[in-house]
Amino acid sequence: MRRKVFLLGLLGLLLVGEGAEVWLLSVEGEIGRGMVSYLHKGLAEAERAGAAAVILEFSTPGGYLDAAQSCRDLILGAKVRTLAYVNREAYSAGALLAIACERIYFAPGGVLGAATPVYFDPQGRMEEAPEKVISAVRALFRATAEARGRDPLVAEAMVDRTVAIPGLVERGKLLTLTAKTAAEWGYSDGEAEDLGQVLNLAGLAGSVIRAFSYGWMDRLVDMLTNPWVASLLILIGVFGILVELFTPGFGLPGTVGLASLLLFFWAHYLAGLAGWEFLLFFLGGILAIVLEIFVFTATDFGVAGIAGLILLGLGFYTAMTGPLTQPQEVLSAVGAVALALGLSLVGFALFLTWVPQSRLRLGGVVLKATIEERAVGKLAPTASPYVGKRGNALTDLHPVGKAEVEGEQLDVVAEEGFIPKGSTVEIVRDEGYRKVVRRVKEG
Repeated sequence: MRRKVFLLGLLGLLLVGEGAEVWLLSVEGEIGRGMVSYLHKGLAEAERAGAAAVILEFSTPGGYLDAAQSCRDLILGAKVRTLAYVNREAYSAGALLAIACERIYFAPGGVLGAATPVYFDPQGRMEEAPEKVISAVRALFRATAEARGRDPLVAEAMVDRTVAIPGLVERGKLLTLTAKTAAEWGYSDGEAEDLGQVLNLAGLAGSVIRAFSYGWMDRLVDMLTNPWVASLLILIGVFGILVELFTPGFGLPGTVGLASLLLFFWAHYLAGLAGWEFLLFFLGGILAIVLEIFVFTATDFGVAGIAGLILLGLGFYTAMTGPLTQPQEVLSAVGAVALALGLSLVGFALFLTWVPQSRLRLGGVVLKATIEERAVGKLAPTASPYVGKRGNALTDLHPVGKAEVEGEQLDVVAEEGFIPKGSTVEIVRDEGYRKVVRRVKEG
């Protein structure tokens, strides 16, 4: 009877494995933000294809903690069976991803562990992270081991050298498991010479292995999430939006600006960094700047404008960093955001000051008046007591603002698109609710 049950079980395993697909994802080299995109697509497509399992083959020295945390969440949340194959090393961030898998198999000579977080100081020397960061990473490793039913203390010993386990690691030493010690402590489900043996050990003999390659999109995410490339996207995006706010309709500056911001958000979203808080900060910043330009025009660039810039900066910063982002990456993000916002404002000021007047008029109130005149014929000038009077601009007119004419404060709009505060202006057209002014040049 036992023999029949054994044979029936063996036959069932063979039938399940025969013709089934097992997807292979390679975790090689440094684990960066492109790896998040790669695992996200690979696990999702394997699930849609009905794969029997996914093998993650490790040969990595580690990588960025924020990227590793996002990858770990993807693996724990996968609806397809996950198998780790340590061939030959899974250090640091790689150890976290291996522990997140349901089963772990070792190649002969494979090692797993040495996961204390480190960073490089300005002189390029490697230093251990502060105690706060070590504690957070230790808790992350512990929670991951508990989720897979493994001894959490072993996982903690890979991160924190103060953890001692009798018979395994002494205090003051970081834990790195070999294939043998991993099997003794429940961190290995078998040793395999190759992927074929992994399938046999996992009960998937006869399955077809389908490799999922690291693609151009993942490399693009890696490039776009570089702090200085992200800074360029922010610069182009903010400059384009500001130019668009000052010209009617929607044209090339706004299109390019929005495309740059969408690229920024898309890349950081795939990297597991940008969330809804980025959108809230960003939209709040744009709203504050719009209010500053078109509503609070009686003063210089004031509270609303400053608040808008701060909200924009916070939005971009939160999209570029996570709770486990390394210190040098945080500093790079702060510098990149500050540089991008500063240059975009300088570039916008130069745009308003140096662009030829005729070009500005193409997008300003003169174009609107010209179209109206061509549509209804040449309009006879309307008598107005204001037309021809001169005064001084009380605020920067960009293009809307206030001017004082013969002791009366008026809402005015600059025909040229921008007139600096203090300039002498002349009313050239009275539109009732506002007066169109032109700068009077000396001489």
